Amino acid sequence: MARIESVLTIFLASPGDVHEERNRLEDAITDWNRSWARNLGIRLELLRWEQDAYPNIGEDAQDVINGQIPQDYDLFIGLMWSRFGTPTIRAGSGTEEEFQRALARFKASPKDVSILFYFKDTPIPPSKLDPTQLQKLQDFKESLKRQGVLFWDFSDSDQFEKLVSMHITKHVQNWRQTRQSVPPPKPKVVSANPEVAINTLPNSSSRIEEGEDGYLDLLEIFEERTSEVDEIANRLNAAQNELNARMTQGTQELQALANAPNGASPAQARKIIGKVAEEMQHFTNRVNAEVPLFRNAMNGSMNALTRAATLSAEFDSEQTLASKIDATSLLAALVSARQSMIEFKASTTALPRMTRELNVAKREQATALDALIAEFENGEQLLVEALTVLDTLLHGAKSD
Repeated sequence: MARIESVLTIFLASPGDVHEERNRLEDAITDWNRSWARNLGIRLELLRWEQDAYPNIGEDAQDVINGQIPQDYDLFIGLMWSRFGTPTIRAGSGTEEEFQRALARFKASPKDVSILFYFKDTPIPPSKLDPTQLQKLQDFKESLKRQGVLFWDFSDSDQFEKLVSMHITKHVQNWRQTRQSVPPPKPKVVSANPEVAINTLPNSSSRIEEGEDGYLDLLEIFEERTSEVDEIANRLNAAQNELNARMTQGTQELQALANAPNGASPAQARKIIGKVAEEMQHFTNRVNAEVPLFRNAMNGSMNALTRAATLSAEFDSEQTLASKIDATSLLAALVSARQSMIEFKASTTALPRMTRELNVAKREQATALDALIAEFENGEQLLVEALTVLDTLLHGAKSD
């Protein structure tokens, strides 16, 4: 049987140095469609020049792309890292020109298009360093600020996928809440003919209805996974306190030896320092083991929340409010844990370089703590986004 779907179109603009993130966006949209297109009657459609443009002649290559990419998309996503891009006749780069066209549409009719811009904030390999490109990139970021564009930084492809998935979900949710007063996106009839269905709705196969998670199931998963994140943070905090106690004990033992009538012999001091270095290495191993668990739990909680947001319009706010309380509590805990780890790293890094064993332990612990602090920062940013999603859901429930 044929059915009608509303199609929300997303246009992706970027230079060529963010290939991985471009593919991650397509994966996120494909997964969203596979899970929810049939259930919600909404499908996301991604426009990419390399897939939707074809050889032709114009003033320049960008002019050809402009003429072939449909300009009635609902969401513009800009993405940059180390390159600003190749100049066109009309702008500093193709990506800048595509942004300017989207911004002109927004100024003419703000309800017709939304603009999301992301910048990858990771070290650039020396082979990719181009001072001219970096300066143009920085100037462009400053111009976005002057034009009132709120952009997002991300640290890696995983974080980008989570952030953009939540932002797209909020866009879908906002449209669902206002669909009675705003003309719907372009409807498409999806034929029941298998061959036509494959051509018009790629990768939108429905999940098995009997086994799919519902709104309350997904919020429970969100709460369970955030609880795991909290437990991991608590375990690391306990391990840090234990190491602090052992280090304090070692310092006291060294001081006692120094105050002894004959003082501390090098062998005695080395033995105590060796114990401290061993405890530091145990802590480092613990951190290295917990980081992937933390990342997995954090990703699981965000995935569940993103999927729940698409179903929220039909449900009351009680469970959503409980999830917001959990997320708020976890955010506060992560902020505190991150600050504690930063201070702990500073104190251990400041330890004197007394033995090779201690120096190695200090270096390896600092590396592990840097990775952990980065995960905490990533988790905080995702939770801030999660809270805005939850606020959107609660606002929608109150207005129904």
